[in-house]
Amino acid sequence: MQLIAIQTEAYDQLQQNTFAYMRKLMEEERKKPFIEWLDNNEAAELLKVTKRTLQNWRDEGLIGFSQMGSKIYYNREEIDRMLLRHHNKPFRAAA
Repeated sequence: MQLIAIQTEAYDQLQQNTFAYMRKLMEEERKKPFIEWLDNNEAAELLKVTKRTLQNWRDEGLIGFSQMGSKIYYNREEIDRMLLRHHNKPFRAAA
């Protein structure tokens, strides 16, 4: 094994450059769109409905989904959009 000696200033500069590069990578990673996927059980629990109700909504085209084999996944944003499409405004004005 070789031992390499560098000056303190060079080591400090290397460390600063490394941390700056890591921060840049983390920033770029945060900018990527993040999709939260829920499986059938998680979506049913979130919406307080049965898996059968979710299947009916899929069959009726009310909610989008992805399927891999027998596993069904829902995009959390898709669930939110479905709920907003079916939102009713309050009947009474707030006092």
